[in-house]
Amino acid sequence: MTRRRTRGVRTLAFLTACAFALTAGGAGVPLDEIRQVLREQALTAPAESRLRDLDAANLAIGLQAIDPAARYFPRALYRSPNQGRDAMSGIGAELLPSGDDLWLLPFQGGAAATAGLTDRARLRTIDGRSIAGLSLDEIAQRLRGPAGTRVVVGIEDAAGGARRLTIERRSFRPLDVELVQPGAHRILRVREFVAGLTRPALLATVDFIENTGAGQSEQDPIILDLRDATGGDLFEALDIAALFLPEGAQLATLAARGGVTKTIRAPAGTDLEQPLILLIGPGTASAAEILAGILRDHGRARLVGQTTYGKCDSQTDVRLSDGSVLRFTNRAVRLPSGEHCSGVGIAPDLAVDTATLNDLSRLVPRAIGAIHER
Repeated sequence: MTRRRTRGVRTLAFLTACAFALTAGGAGVPLDEIRQVLREQALTAPAESRLRDLDAANLAIGLQAIDPAARYFPRALYRSPNQGRDAMSGIGAELLPSGDDLWLLPFQGGAAATAGLTDRARLRTIDGRSIAGLSLDEIAQRLRGPAGTRVVVGIEDAAGGARRLTIERRSFRPLDVELVQPGAHRILRVREFVAGLTRPALLATVDFIENTGAGQSEQDPIILDLRDATGGDLFEALDIAALFLPEGAQLATLAARGGVTKTIRAPAGTDLEQPLILLIGPGTASAAEILAGILRDHGRARLVGQTTYGKCDSQTDVRLSDGSVLRFTNRAVRLPSGEHCSGVGIAPDLAVDTATLNDLSRLVPRAIGAIHER
């Protein structure tokens, strides 16, 4: 399959990376080229007045007025969504803004997990100082530091228990699929879909659980945690959906400008027959919610959590003549039912409150119960 690149719309703060520029800014932006690309290739032809209004100083605002998912990346700031996550040095966690709270979500094998942070927790203090009033960038900066240095974070778990945790920063590389609780309930966490990497990592993790999980059987459900999966490569998500469906099953219909459509069906190959539960929520976006919608439409998975973000469109990245990159929506994605989830999201089969959604120890028993209710 031809790969097309897409990203979730929710921005995560990677604690070991530099902040992305929020506007293009500066001189030398190829505005005429951007206008022509959008004029010819965008899913919906932009109004000429919108194209004329684009200017370098406020390019981010102008692009989003045309397409909420559109982004411009100067050459030095572009990271392909298909390259996966590089090795990092830091505390080994992501910052997840959610309403008035800021959550720390540890990476499996990272410094925070090694220090005892097993699931998401609200961040309250850094080195004894409250984070109240600090911007996201300021908080991320205080958490960053060279390998071997330490930081003390004050956290509050989903149940309200408060504690302090000393984390020694170190280098690590995030896994493409994380095994959140090895050997228990087959909980696999996916944060993004990377072309050629996420599907084989998922298969390898399932095989590992089956080969090492004492007392496990093929009737025990696979639990796929998509609560914080913001998207990634659409076709990688479709390939994963195909793992759970018979050959020829309809996966999605891609609609381009002018009513041109293409229907994608599951190829022959590996079939996973275990019961399947997907954990979803407002942070589940783009390719992740398309995966959830496909498996729901085929009755193949139970969805547990809260309604997803609502972005069933596909973006493409176009390299411009100066090496910069323009990302924009070029296809709408329709689920097997014909539904287009953009602006609506995918509703769960079993809805839970926010406190339960954020607490894996409470969410998993509810999810296990849901599979037995079918």
